[in-house]
Parts: sequence; C-alpha cells; structure tokens
Amino acid sequence: MKRAAQRCLASGWMGYGPTCHSLEADFTARGGWALSTANCTAALYLAALLSHKEDTDEVLVPAVTFVSTAMAFRSAGFSVRPVDVDPETLLVSPLSVKNAIAPNTRAIVAVHLYGQRAPMEELRKLADATDSFLIEDCAHRIDLLDQGPPVGDLCCYSFNAVKECPGGEGGLLWGRDFDLEPRARSLSNLGMSTDPYSRSRLAVHPDYLFSHNIGLKLRLNDLSASLVRASLAELQETREQRREIAQRYHHLLAVTKPEISLLPVSSDSSWLMNVLRVPASARDVVRNRLGAEGIGTSFHYPSLSSHPLFNRVGTCPTAEATAEGLLTLPSFLGLDIMIQRKICSRVLDALA
Repeated sequence: MKRAAQRCLASGWMGYGPTCHSLEADFTARGGWALSTANCTAALYLAALLSHKEDTDEVLVPAVTFVSTAMAFRSAGFSVRPVDVDPETLLVSPLSVKNAIAPNTRAIVAVHLYGQRAPMEELRKLADATDSFLIEDCAHRIDLLDQGPPVGDLCCYSFNAVKECPGGEGGLLWGRDFDLEPRARSLSNLGMSTDPYSRSRLAVHPDYLFSHNIGLKLRLNDLSASLVRASLAELQETREQRREIAQRYHHLLAVTKPEISLLPVSSDSSWLMNVLRVPASARDVVRNRLGAEGIGTSFHYPSLSSHPLFNRVGTCPTAEATAEGLLTLPSFLGLDIMIQRKICSRVLDALA
C-alpha cells in the first residue's frame, strides 16, 4: 500500500485521474461501465438519481442496513419503504419485497449485509416483473471474486477504512446500461462533461463546458484509488484470513446455549463482520463486560422502520425484534486467536 501511494505521489497527480480510471477498469473487465466515487453513499446517491423518474417514486430498502442506504435515496427524491428481513440471515426477504411492491415502486435495493450475498436471483425476477431497477449495495462485499457480472442494474461499492479494500474513504458505481454512464459522469462532476484531468492533458486547457445538468462533486481521487487497487490485489488472501477468523468464532462459541448464536454464513460470504445474537436483556451486560477489558463491540443495525425519516414501526417485525439482541464482535485482519479466545470466554462468562 505504501509503495502504491508513493507511486501516486511521484506521478504529480492526486485528483481524479489515471489511477481512478484503472480502478474503474478493474470492475469493468466483466462488462458494464464504472465510475469511482467519493464514497459508497455518493455511489448510492448517483444510483438513486439514475433510477428516479417521478416525484411519487418509491424504493424498497431492507430494514436492516446502514442508514446511508436509505438516506441516499431519500436525498434523491425517493419515498423510502423499509421491508422486513429473513429471520435467520437478516438479509432482505424476497417475500417481504413481493408483498411491498406497489404501482409506484421504481427501485429495489439488495444489501449484501455483513458480507453475505443477498438472494439476487429471486430479487431479479421481482424487479423484472415490475420494471424496477435492481440496485446492489455492495459495501460489505466486493463481488470481483464471483463468476460473471453482477445481477443488479447498478452496484455500489465501499472503500471505507473498515471495508474489504480500504482506501481510507471511497466508493464506486458500476452500471450495466451504457446509456446511463454519460449522465452519471455529469452528475458526479458538477453537471459538466469534462474534468480537470482531461482538461490538463492539453497545454492550452479547454474552457469549462457548462450544461443544463445539475450535479455535485462526487468523485474519488487517485491517492485513495491507489490504496484500493493495492488492496484489490490481495483480496483473495485477505478474504481467506477473514474466513479463518469467522470459523474460529463459530468454533469457540459452538456451545449448548440456545439463547446465543452467530449469524449463519455461506461459502460465498466476504466474512467481513461477525454478528452475534444474544438475549436483548443481556446485550448491554455482554458489551460492558467486554468494554471493561478494552474489547470494543458494535451494534449493526437498528431497524430503518424506527428511523424518524422512514418511520413505519410495526411493518418490519423481524427486523425490529431482532435488532435489540445484535452484537458485532471484533473482526479486524490480524486478530490473534488468543484474543479471540479471550473475547469468547468473556461473552460466555457474561451470559452465565
């Protein structure tokens, strides 16, 4: 990573430029087009703008996800409807999506939660049957190790510091339909069709070309892109390390305590996060016990149906009930097995 950053610094160009273009090419080798963005929220916002058509458009979003998934679409003019999740995986439930589809449904969002692959084939059928955009939130799972192109129409990736391929911050939007690419590039560049790198390649820089398009500055920079590309080269190796961490957690917590369980994961998971279910009444007890020994834990995520902007309390009973007992365990690369044993021992002690 350091060498990649040094090469970028030595090039004299750190803004959106050739390294961002190379990163985009990494994602278009399987088809489609790509645009590297400032972060995943920016990619989601662009996806929302590209799919938005009428003021009454509604998007279906899994109730268990980070708030940015819904906020990006709300900011782009969508009405956001949280839909319930599968009780075992917490991934979006295709049945809940089917039951929530209405005449004004314009987009369906699939979130690869905690690194698990969402049920894309079922969601693809529902999107096709209703002429809706199918958008993948890939913040927790980069799909470059999969066979073939993505199933969704638009995919949004995260290169945040705690994700699979960290660039400090950053994101990327992938699209299937090439007709959408010019608008995406204009929207991400203040409505203009030319960017500073393209202009600077000529000794006499061309004038800025204004247009009637609105837009914001939503693009990545080459320095961050250099870090992401270095991480991509190690994706297979780091994913295997994450798999080993997850398997150790499953082994160490495989006790006869029906009140606790790690979320199940499939072989095609990114293993990014390890989420434990405990009784709601015991979650804070466990967290405080771990925190007292300097072991950090998190909570991912409260149900969107309880958010004041997307309030539909009672419509997502599984998400609302399950959220109260979720606990995210430390899952960073290099997590030592002795530390994992200590974490699991403290969890079990707190629940005793």
